[in-house]
Amino acid sequence: MSHGSAQDGSGARERVLLRFRILDADGNGYLDESDFDRLAAEVLNAMGEPRESAKGQAVLDGHRRFWASLRATLDADADGRISREEYLAKLGDPGDAEQTVTDYATSIAALVDRDDDGYVERDDFLTCMTASGFPPAASATVFEELDPSGDGRIAVDHWAAAIVDWYRSERTDIPGHVLVAPTSDT
Repeated sequence: MSHGSAQDGSGARERVLLRFRILDADGNGYLDESDFDRLAAEVLNAMGEPRESAKGQAVLDGHRRFWASLRATLDADADGRISREEYLAKLGDPGDAEQTVTDYATSIAALVDRDDDGYVERDDFLTCMTASGFPPAASATVFEELDPSGDGRIAVDHWAAAIVDWYRSERTDIPGHVLVAPTSDT
């Protein structure tokens, strides 16, 4: 990641701050393993998916691998948690976590494909996004960005790629950037 572009008002810093707030499921100002377990449980509960099912296990494993990779990359003081400052020090970059972000994104998108037809329906998408902590109106806009045909569904792999892009890219012209509202957090 380029440090300069995240600081230039492009919105990348705001997305980093939003990612931190979303991942900090208990709101205590630190990311830790329990946050990722809580996020996975919220999504599974909202989707009515048992933790023991194959999809449930994939979501739990995806969240746990995502946490482990972030911790290995960002936990500068090795205290088992990531402070906001540690997260911002690398501008929220998951570092070498490309595959774990992909695994996480793929497990979420597959979970939300309720009938395993390769597509995510609008209502299921909104349920998942809301359970993940995103505002419903902005989530609806993201769905529309991902569904240019307007048929009310998006391909699972298209959404998974958009999730990865949201976590990995500084670009502000991507689906999901609308989730970011400028913040006064510093």
